[in-house]
Amino acid sequence: MEFPFSSAAVSLHVHATEDEQRALELLKGLLPSPVEVRRSLLTGHHGNPITVLEARINQKKDLREFWQTIIARMDEAALAELRRTVEKKVDDSGFLYLRFDKQLAQEGKLVPTEVGESIHVRFKVVSFPAKREVAVAKVVNFLEARGKHEAQEEIRGV
Repeated sequence: MEFPFSSAAVSLHVHATEDEQRALELLKGLLPSPVEVRRSLLTGHHGNPITVLEARINQKKDLREFWQTIIARMDEAALAELRRTVEKKVDDSGFLYLRFDKQLAQEGKLVPTEVGESIHVRFKVVSFPAKREVAVAKVVNFLEARGKHEAQEEIRGV
């Protein structure tokens, strides 16, 4: 099964009450080493400062490594949930959107979430023709073609 993604973006928001260095280390721990993290500043609704940490991954090797890291940190229940809900997570432009609980990620676990403080991940799905249905099918087939162990082996090239 062909690796279905051509790029990825990952970001997280750091509020003034949070440790920015710890958040940066968390993000860098998910990314392949050559990928750089960018920092930008926003102002919240009540004037509070918010730092946005984000990175883009465009190199195939780095993208595979990033996917492998995500899969390795998800348990089987989280992977099963992703398989069940993938159709809701792909938009009309062929992007797969994932959100992981930021606090649990600090403990080394990537647990999908729909609310609260989270790490935002967006994968571009390679699909021809460029239709949502084609992108959904590619991701579903990729996830269902193997279990967690097999997906990790394929990405490593074993």
